[in-house]
Amino acid sequence: MAGGNSKTLKGLIVAVGLTVAAITLWGFSHRLYATLLPGLAPAFALTPAQSDMARSAIALGYLLMCLPTAVISRNLGYKTGMLFGLGTFAVGMFLVYPAVERHSITFFLVSATVVGSGLAILEVTALPLVTFLGPRKTACQRMILAESLSPFGAVLALYMGPKILASTAATPHNLVLLLSTVGVAAIVLAFVMEMVPFPAVATVRTAPGEPTLASFSPPLRIKRFRYAVAATFLCLFAQIIIAGFAPQFSRSAMPSLGPDAAQLVLVGCYSALGVGRIVGPLMMRWIAPLRLTVLFAGASAICCVLSVVTSGPAAIAGVLGTCFFMSIIFPAIFADALIDLGDMAKSATAILMFVAFTGTGLFALLAVVCTPAALHGIMLLPALCFAGVTAAAVVLKRTRTATPEERSDVEV
Repeated sequence: MAGGNSKTLKGLIVAVGLTVAAITLWGFSHRLYATLLPGLAPAFALTPAQSDMARSAIALGYLLMCLPTAVISRNLGYKTGMLFGLGTFAVGMFLVYPAVERHSITFFLVSATVVGSGLAILEVTALPLVTFLGPRKTACQRMILAESLSPFGAVLALYMGPKILASTAATPHNLVLLLSTVGVAAIVLAFVMEMVPFPAVATVRTAPGEPTLASFSPPLRIKRFRYAVAATFLCLFAQIIIAGFAPQFSRSAMPSLGPDAAQLVLVGCYSALGVGRIVGPLMMRWIAPLRLTVLFAGASAICCVLSVVTSGPAAIAGVLGTCFFMSIIFPAIFADALIDLGDMAKSATAILMFVAFTGTGLFALLAVVCTPAALHGIMLLPALCFAGVTAAAVVLKRTRTATPEERSDVEV
């Protein structure tokens, strides 16, 4: 019996490890693709507007595939969904080669959209799987830790990207080779996943009878879930603003900073995000997840305000502090929203991610209308978002129903 339990535990650890590897690949490749885009631009003679279109194509892929991914996860299971996401992502990476060969901006935009679609499928299937791969009482901690390596993957991409672009070998064809190598890595990871048995929750299929389109309605009837949807949208919108404007904001707050130093601030933001996702779960041993989420959301809002009312290093420290405190908010609310939904969780995940990533469209509009004079006040928007998240998290905390096992572990 003990041997069987040990084997089950090892299988669970391997399944979680492979899922975390997929999430980390998501963080690394998403940032690497965006960082290497300037090096690919000469192959297409891209104008600044076309470069922005190429970045937006990845977001378009997300929006196109978030809701349809529910069809995959409901009918084929989470594991097959991850395999499908990794494969789609790899195809998008491979399509960059014919786009460069043909000097076709249309082909390139298609490849970027396929990359975004693959990343969307991967995220919509991997994140909820982490929530259910283990005890219910540690779902929030598990989700946060699973996402802790993703920011460090982004840091690695931010470190590698400029060095690659600055090298004499940074020709479009060599960059294509690098992106294709990442695609091969995704295929290898998918192959390993296919060979490894996952727990039943990863392969279970929804009972036939309810069309996927109709399955989006039940979660939205739950008031608590609607609060979670609002909180995830506000949180991710704030994160997108901070990641998108961190270098420009830093130079506005501290004009003596050069472009390279301002880019280091973005590296610091992702590093603080990763550290927060390690420290947060440790703190949850003594503080209930939603209570800590409320505290961290409030602290994020305060740090944003401090970054606006101060200047110089203090303003930059405010941004870095925001990144540390906001680190646990999205994964904690995400896991808490799904853990009690059962079969509804697959469609609920698609709703959460679709609504959350509509913020990318708002950010694109904001990037167009934001003037240099308004840069220093841009952090007021995340402050308002985190204030809203704090209010929503308070409601989620008050309406949370703990199991007897959870009540014996920590006060809720």
